[in-house]
Amino acid sequence: MLNDNQYDYDIERLGKLRDELQRLEDNDYVTAFYKGYSSEGLTLEEVRENIRELEGQVRQLERQLDEDADQ
Repeated sequence: MLNDNQYDYDIERLGKLRDELQRLEDNDYVTAFYKGYSSEGLTLEEVRENIRELEGQVRQLERQLDEDADQ
């Protein structure tokens, strides 16, 4: 079971990961699709890879929070 501080930290982290994922999907992906590179200079494939990585981190953290809530 997570202590309250760790739980709060993980919830905040999950929110930040979701915000970053949303930004990548809404801004960088579209920009890279049409211009060939994102506002940060990433190629479309690099943006896709970052999206996949963030999706994995979000799923993992959600799973961890679910498991801790069940205990």
